[in-house]
Amino acid sequence: MVMEGAAKKGVPAIGIIFLVLALVKFLQGDNWVVWLILGVVFGGLGIFGLGKSSEEAGR
Repeated sequence: MVMEGAAKKGVPAIGIIFLVLALVKFLQGDNWVVWLILGVVFGGLGIFGLGKSSEEAGR
């Protein structure tokens, strides 16, 4: 049960790395779609919800 809470509160580091890699590959003109999909699958878009969840936790 502790690990479930930690997984929801933690930063999705692997997903963020894949999203950054997708951006770099896009700027280089290489294949970037696979890296973007992997970033989404591993929770990279969850970083946009981190600020919202911390604001709600303060209430």
